[in-house]
Amino acid sequence: MGECLKITVYYDLAKYPHVKLERDKALAFISLVVKKHGATRDLEEAERYIKAFDEFYGVVWRKSNGYIIVPKDSKDTVTGRVVVHKIRLLIENGVKVVELILDRRVSRDLIESCLRDLGYSEIEYAFTNS
Repeated sequence: MGECLKITVYYDLAKYPHVKLERDKALAFISLVVKKHGATRDLEEAERYIKAFDEFYGVVWRKSNGYIIVPKDSKDTVTGRVVVHKIRLLIENGVKVVELILDRRVSRDLIESCLRDLGYSEIEYAFTNS
């Protein structure tokens, strides 16, 4: 039997879903979203920030506690095609981790489908106060 990977998708008070993944899995998640949803500027920019993790990590921690607001195309915003609202770059126990804060309008089905394709068989949803 294969390994059972678990993940929790957290919703903050503003109902933005948060997905925390290791750097390489975050890049794979973005690629899957592009395949299923189509490319948008926010996805391209998020991928660029994640690929250049080391370059951005030090700068964003000094300025904004690790958060980067991802540039978006205004047309995508109006039509509801934006996926990534912002990202947070972290290092936990020596592992590069990316927290993707997704747009509120991203469907739970899209999130779950991409996570399942990454090998997560147990996906939980929870609310957080932060």
